[in-house]
Amino acid sequence: MKPLLFLLLVIGFSGGVSGQSLEETKRLSEQGDNVSDFSNYQRDEYISSWIDEDGDCQNLRHEMLIRHSQREVTFTNSSQCTVTGGLWLDPYLGKVITIASDLDVDHVIPLAYAHANGGAAWPRSRKQSFAMDEINLLLVDDGENQLKGAKGPSGYLPRKEYQCDYVKKWQLVATKYKLELPVTDRRVLFSISTACSGL
Repeated sequence: MKPLLFLLLVIGFSGGVSGQSLEETKRLSEQGDNVSDFSNYQRDEYISSWIDEDGDCQNLRHEMLIRHSQREVTFTNSSQCTVTGGLWLDPYLGKVITIASDLDVDHVIPLAYAHANGGAAWPRSRKQSFAMDEINLLLVDDGENQLKGAKGPSGYLPRKEYQCDYVKKWQLVATKYKLELPVTDRRVLFSISTACSGL
């Protein structure tokens, strides 16, 4: 079995939707078709601050800023704990950003969304592992991150040039954590995956 087909089956995509347009999918979402339930979500069950796993004073956010900058970063002071500048490409907008405070660490599958689609039943340790798992993290423009919020793929997609990679991340994370995605989001992922497989 081809890897892409297997992955789609694992997540639970239903058949007969390859002709489903994104416009139709979004319409169904707006009508409340299998809408996620975000009640009882508390962010601090997942994350209160970014961890500093190796104790070097640079937490995960700043380690990501250092690792992904395309030029040498600058810090607030000689202790080199807090990054202030560098050169980053926001994958959602294709925008170059040079000021660290203009970037958010985005959870590709948002925490509230994960909570509403299976995460509510997780023990606290798994919730915290999910929040810190770098396969689900991207550095993105802070305004765009606010726009995305807790939306699934039927409510938010990045620029077209990044949609194939974005969908792959959704599939990977959803499979790893056995999330139960609403049908509207599964349809969007299926439609884009099908288009991307032909590229």
